[in-house]
Parts: sequence; structure tokens; C-alpha cells
Amino acid sequence: MTELKIEQTGAVLEITLTRGDAGNALTPAMADGIAAAVSDPAPEVSVILLRAEGPDFCTGRAPVMPPKGARMTANDLRALISDPVLAFYDALRSAPVPVVARVQGRAAGVGCALAALADVAIAAEDAVFSVPEMNHDIAPTLVMDALVDRLPRAVLARLVLTRQPVSAAEAQTLGLIGVVSDDLDGVVAQVVEALAKNSPAVTRAVKAFLLRAPESSGATRRELAALLNASATAERFR
Repeated sequence: MTELKIEQTGAVLEITLTRGDAGNALTPAMADGIAAAVSDPAPEVSVILLRAEGPDFCTGRAPVMPPKGARMTANDLRALISDPVLAFYDALRSAPVPVVARVQGRAAGVGCALAALADVAIAAEDAVFSVPEMNHDIAPTLVMDALVDRLPRAVLARLVLTRQPVSAAEAQTLGLIGVVSDDLDGVVAQVVEALAKNSPAVTRAVKAFLLRAPESSGATRRELAALLNASATAERFR
């Protein structure tokens, strides 16, 4: 796929958006390719790196147009537009190993969601994050679904309703991303290399806890922690 490059090197699965000349606007085919790759990485994969070519990380979603002359109901539009996007976000959120995002330039709309859904988003100092859909009279509820469990309500409302972009430093303060650096490639390499040295059993156990613990009660969470720790340790010594 010319819009997307997927390569595995040892324990690292690298996914690169290659529509740099189009701001890496995400097409349905790109979303499908990313979802398939992150949902079922090879057993030896310990970390997924999501990156983009060109000056911008991702400036939004490429337009999805109904068939010419089609008269579509709300359910038709949901099946064409909404459900595939929500399934894509769920696949990225539920990836079985940690996802590291390398973010440069603009991360708008779905680009902002991609950064937020990564387990570790590392941004350049000049990166800018925004949810500008309401400028085009579009209700950004799909992007909001990706952000709602990442951000406090007031922060999410501010991003969506004011449409004002935020800097990388502010995005880190707000909890949208994890790391800001003037040495983007160096820090990304450091994080990815460290995770690649871990066994898949360990990184998968950590990711499973991150996914399931927030929705668990105290006793259930402690049981989950013990079970995942024991399983990962046993796997390492097989």
C-alpha cells in the first residue's frame, strides 16, 4: 500500500503514514491497514511504532463520499463513516502491545486521536494538536470517543468547542501526550529500543493491565495484577 508502510524488524513493528504530500490525511484503506496490523502483531513483537513521513503527523481524515446520486439514510451514513472509524479507534486502543507514536507538525482531528490513543506519544516541540471539525460544521463525536477516556471533560470540551490548537508543551500538561522533546528521533529510538529489549510476555502483560485495570475494582485489580505478573514471569522462563 503506497499510503502506508508496515515493516517488522525483530521485536519492533513499525507503521508509517506515507501521504506526507497530503498531510497524511487518513484514508479508509490506511485505517484498515493500521487496524489489522495492530490487532494481531506477530508473537515476537514487543512494541509498535506509529510514525509519519513529511512535515505533519496527520492532519485529519480524508473525505469519505457517498456513491454519486445515492440517497442515504442516517443508518447508511453510520455504516459508511462512523462505524469503521470507531472500530479503527478501538483496534488501536486495544493493541496487545504498547504503541509508541512519533508526532511532528500538525496532529488534527483523527491525528490528535491517534496521538492520544498511543500508550506513549512523543512529540516534537513544534507539534500542534487540534480538533477543528466544528469549523466545518461537523460534529466531532468520533474523535471525542477516542479522547474521552484520555482527557478531563473540561479539557475535551475546550479542544472541541473552541477549536483552538494547543502546543506540544500544553498538550503534555493537559495529559493528551506523554513526552515532548527537541530530540524527537533520539527519544523515540530510546523508548522503542528499551521496549524491544523486553520479552513480548512482559510488554503484553503491562498493556493488558493498562487496558483492564481502570475499569476494575480494587480486589479485581489486585487479582489482575497478580495474574498478569505470574503469567509473564512464567512465560519468560519457559
